[in-house]
Amino acid sequence: MRSQTKNQVAYLSALTLLFSYIEMILPRTVPFFRLGLGNIAVLMAFNLPLAPFLLLSLIKATAASLMAGTLFSPFYLVSLAQSFSSAVVMYMIAGINKKCGEKLFSVYGISVLGATISAVVQILLCSLYLGTGTFALLGAMLIFNTASGILTAFFCTKLENSGFDLSPEIQKTETVLSSKSSSKNPLVQIFFAIAILSSAASIFFIKSIPVLAIAFCLSLIAQRLCKRKILILPHISLWIFVLISTILVPEGKVLVKLWNISITQGAILSGIQKSLRLSAVSALSQCAVILQPPKNSILALSLLYYKNMSDKFRSTKGNLFQRIKATLA
Repeated sequence: MRSQTKNQVAYLSALTLLFSYIEMILPRTVPFFRLGLGNIAVLMAFNLPLAPFLLLSLIKATAASLMAGTLFSPFYLVSLAQSFSSAVVMYMIAGINKKCGEKLFSVYGISVLGATISAVVQILLCSLYLGTGTFALLGAMLIFNTASGILTAFFCTKLENSGFDLSPEIQKTETVLSSKSSSKNPLVQIFFAIAILSSAASIFFIKSIPVLAIAFCLSLIAQRLCKRKILILPHISLWIFVLISTILVPEGKVLVKLWNISITQGAILSGIQKSLRLSAVSALSQCAVILQPPKNSILALSLLYYKNMSDKFRSTKGNLFQRIKATLA
């Protein structure tokens, strides 16, 4: 990959991380229902060749999961699948649209289509673990993703109309990366990655709720030892989401019946098991913060760009839009 293309992909990847970080500041109580502001950069990258564009979608999911601490959890697989599939569909439609003189779809149509694909993939993958009750949330997610797709396209057009430069000229990239990148032993990095992955995978074989509760507590302790802040609200919202999904599929003795919905003992126990597993794996995956990509890699360059952007954003005063404008100036 040419140096300029590498810089552009890394810069766009960092831009997706910046908007994802900004999105994290906004209130969100239900997991998987995200605005997807990181797709703003994806909508601005259709002029890239196919291979760099697909690499952008891969780095977007991987870097975001690395930062969020979900790289070794099922959430990463969901994020990767929905990011990749929606990116492929949008790129294909954008290519067809370009050959037709931009007369078939606007950026709004392409964005909404990508958001729709993302919602469908999320629900399909979640249903493999949570059960078919997850499909009851598809309608709400499609409505939410349609609105988020419109909002994402709006910000994309605003950035493009403002003359935002997608190809900043970076001098001495290799020197900067060499000075900023990790000097940790690669073998140690690999050992920690395998240890985290193995521990996370073993949690899915635990069936006892008390043992799962202990595993969750130990995962929180490991997270704290890795100097990651423990946030309880995301776990609570995750439990609510999982319990709602599993309760919609009756199993075992009926405890309560509300209208046409039967709340069963088996469904509640299954929901608790699945909630604790996901929370334990999510907390354990936070330990991935100790891992750093190889220096001079495109992922390392993306994270370096993002660090500069996020530092500027945090140090800028004013309302949210003023800080974004100053950061991207």
